[in-house]
Amino acid sequence: MNALNTMLFFADTFVDLCNETPLAKISISDIVERTGKNRKTFYYHFENKDHLIIWIFRHDLGQALKEAFPEGTLLYEAASENPLSQFPYYVMQKSGVRSLDHSMFFECFSKTLEGKRRFYTQALFDNGPGSLRNYLYDLYLPTLRNDIYLILSNRYLPDENVQFLAEFYTCAFLYYFIRRCCSQPHVTNLIGHAGPFANIIHSSLEMEIKEAQLRRNL
Repeated sequence: MNALNTMLFFADTFVDLCNETPLAKISISDIVERTGKNRKTFYYHFENKDHLIIWIFRHDLGQALKEAFPEGTLLYEAASENPLSQFPYYVMQKSGVRSLDHSMFFECFSKTLEGKRRFYTQALFDNGPGSLRNYLYDLYLPTLRNDIYLILSNRYLPDENVQFLAEFYTCAFLYYFIRRCCSQPHVTNLIGHAGPFANIIHSSLEMEIKEAQLRRNL
């Protein structure tokens, strides 16, 4: 069994256990016992349970993105020994010189959570330092900041304004999905009613930047 297959075995076993027992009550010993592997093998691949949760999400999202987008539009972290770097986590889908259309990215993000809804509902409920929700914030904050600089192109905006926009829209994007996933169990399609507003994060960013530029030029 190669490394990826071993990691998937641990991941699938953990998700299965979460369908039987609350995630918070599942220990690494439980995972190891169910797989028939040993703790040394687990810790060779994962630092702890939080790392396993994050790996599962990145694997699931990476697969969804690869199915939906051409390879040239996918964004990866810098290649490293970190097993997460093999999975894409975002896209660069331009719809103009200063415009981005990432509506399909948000659709993939939604489908990823829906695919293991019970598992991700429990995982996102946790707000600890190493939790999935805090990892996602740290992952997507610099990504949204880069998007803002692309929308700005050669236009000027103070760095503190860019940081504010990045923080605001990262929180809006993530909290929307976290709340829908964790607090609205009757909702089966997490982004199903977005319709023409499916690209609201980037279209709103573009509009706000244009308006700020106009006010500055008056």
